[in-house]
Amino acid sequence: MRNGVKLTTALLRGLQRKCPCCGEAPAFRGYLKVVDACSHCQTPLSLYPTDDGPAYVTMILVGHLIIAPAFMFGFFYEYPLQVVVPTMVISLGFVTLAALPYVKGAFLGLMWYLGLKQAR
Repeated sequence: MRNGVKLTTALLRGLQRKCPCCGEAPAFRGYLKVVDACSHCQTPLSLYPTDDGPAYVTMILVGHLIIAPAFMFGFFYEYPLQVVVPTMVISLGFVTLAALPYVKGAFLGLMWYLGLKQAR
């Protein structure tokens, strides 16, 4: 436990895009920009690196949740390629962009819990 907060609590607070320490204030300013410090507990959230990990995890999740089931269903093979490819690209893009802030929040919670800070 870190500051009396369990790992699952820090991850869930991150998934809610809240400060992993207090769970009160938003951890993001805008779409993916992490705030410098929590407005409630003053935890310096910008010190915790969430660079490429969230993007990789999001791509893996989206790939497994959309592409794998698409190949298992027979209707996927009945439509022409000119319909399937744009439909898949649009759906993959939408789901990826929708999931990325939440995965980044979970990574922020994990980095905060583990105490992994950037060297400045």
